[in-house]
Amino acid sequence: MAVVKRSISFDPEVLAEAEAAARTNGYQGNLSALVNDAVAHEMRMRGLAGALAEWEAEFGPITDEERAQADRELDDPR
Repeated sequence: MAVVKRSISFDPEVLAEAEAAARTNGYQGNLSALVNDAVAHEMRMRGLAGALAEWEAEFGPITDEERAQADRELDDPR
């Protein structure tokens, strides 16, 4: 996979937590991989939020009852 190098800045506390996470969460100390995965996750969440906004614009807001049903279905281990 091709990569592009960038220089980024961190708050010291955030960097310390990220480095610790990179050491203990299967990244084998690779901070770049952890940051890459975090940014990719953020982009997926933004895409899902956009899709939800489009759906609600067309069909109306999702009700509390619909959200509760979705939560139950997502929690179902089937």
